[in-house]
Amino acid sequence: MILVKSPGKQIVLTALRERTKIKSFQSDESITFQIIEGKLKLQTQKESVKLVKGQLVALHENIKYSLTTEEETVLLLTIASSH
Repeated sequence: MILVKSPGKQIVLTALRERTKIKSFQSDESITFQIIEGKLKLQTQKESVKLVKGQLVALHENIKYSLTTEEETVLLLTIASSH
């Protein structure tokens, strides 16, 4: 569900099922993931982090990442464009 959509910014509330895998994605914009409920594993070429409720991670543009949920997970995805 898109909560905010304006020039340069988009905030999306997303729900993912348990064991959802999103492999090898790369955004042209900076993004953040904030975990509202559940657990999420985020992996980049340099590191892997596990995020739980309340945690936030930010990625600069053009960083390839993958996501895996360990349980049903709700998150806020913020996409910020410098264009």
